[in-house]
Amino acid sequence: MPANGRACGFNYTNHLPGPTNQGRPVGRTERVVCRRKARARQLPGNFGINHRIMTDQHRKILFSLLLLFGVTVMNLYLDIDIDLDLGIFMVSFTALKLASFYINYKWLHPRLLAKKRYAAWLLSVALLVIIVIALRYLVEEVLFLRLFGFRNYFQELTWTFYFKDNYLRFGVWVILASVVRFIENWYHLQRQQRELEKQHFTAEISFLKSQINPHFLFNTLNSIYSLSYQQSEKAPAAILKLSEIMRYMLYDTEDKLVPLEKELQYLDNFVALQKMRFKETIYADLLVEGNTQHQQIAPLLLIAFVENAFKHGELHDAADPVLIQVTLEPEQLQLYVQNRINAQGKDQTGGIGITNIKRRLELLYPGRHTLTVNNNGTHYICELKLKLA
Repeated sequence: MPANGRACGFNYTNHLPGPTNQGRPVGRTERVVCRRKARARQLPGNFGINHRIMTDQHRKILFSLLLLFGVTVMNLYLDIDIDLDLGIFMVSFTALKLASFYINYKWLHPRLLAKKRYAAWLLSVALLVIIVIALRYLVEEVLFLRLFGFRNYFQELTWTFYFKDNYLRFGVWVILASVVRFIENWYHLQRQQRELEKQHFTAEISFLKSQINPHFLFNTLNSIYSLSYQQSEKAPAAILKLSEIMRYMLYDTEDKLVPLEKELQYLDNFVALQKMRFKETIYADLLVEGNTQHQQIAPLLLIAFVENAFKHGELHDAADPVLIQVTLEPEQLQLYVQNRINAQGKDQTGGIGITNIKRRLELLYPGRHTLTVNNNGTHYICELKLKLA
């Protein structure tokens, strides 16, 4: 028992770690044994601090550490089983652990370890642990003895034993700070990577859509020019259809998804414009089967397949018309486009449509679409299956 007669009233004999000499603990007082038992019983959350410091701002880390320290003090104040000197030891010990954690977290890790200055970091960490151990000795074995008349360890304590008994206690908290830093840095890198991928995705989608607009307008204006040149009565109706198309392209296609009904109306207007283009009859059928309501799709996604059929297909064969069939099932769309190949290869301009749409499908519907393109020598067949939701 210490000279001042203070003791914790616990039965510590079966809980005392470390070596003994004739039943007497070597290098530790009975109070420390009680303190260790009381701390384990009262403060199980100390070692769960890493849960509280998983934030991305240093002030939140500091706030969490201060909060933990305050909880420690409050628990000691409310626990009548812990005497005053034991409480003082626990508060000072907790403060030194949190200080060693924060110093490595705030300064040593970002300035040394994060910059791959491994030797300097190891040396600094070792020096930090030594300084903290020395501070604990100064506070608990010198300052407390003079101020309160008691100390933590036995008077026969050696520095070697004291260092061995403390370096792991503080070293664990220093290493924990670096572990938390590594986790935070990994999280930030992942978040930045996702943000960059999102920005790249948005930029590429915008670029692909910007390619679609002039490509389509080029062909459509050619059609209206032909009607006007021929002084066709279809020209006003064609201009009206074009205005509806432009309204859709200007006001609706900026959204990530649009109602499927609007996309199909866009296709219908396109087919109608193509039929107005020639004096000869154009044979093309647009068929829609299934419920189109409450379905959404990425804008301008289907036009490339239809446009490709009109560009390279035979349009004047009543026995073998261009077939555009859209079949809808719950949360799924199937587009089937078939056209007989025009042997004359009448339109070789453009050429970005199908390549463009393949890339957009990869970006917008990864793992949610299948595209089959088949050229059997006489017919060109495209089949797209798309999971809408």
